[in-house]
Amino acid sequence: MIDSTGNNSHELLSVAQTAKLLGVSRQRVHDLIKNGQIVASKLGRYYYIENAEVDRYKNQPTGKPYQPRSTSTMTNSIDNRQ
Repeated sequence: MIDSTGNNSHELLSVAQTAKLLGVSRQRVHDLIKNGQIVASKLGRYYYIENAEVDRYKNQPTGKPYQPRSTSTMTNSIDNRQ
């Protein structure tokens, strides 16, 4: 039976294919797998990553989360000398 929905989320990609989609090296993909940032399945000697997992990784926010600065005034330690 042919899936007519066009859903390729369960398509398995090799490390090389994943690296190409992400624009990184194969070693970087292996590092992401090792660090748990990308979930992969190991079949024999090789890792395979679901297409949905690549999409999830690409769509996650990057950088530090926004934290507004404090509005309270800081006292200078020099002013506190007695």
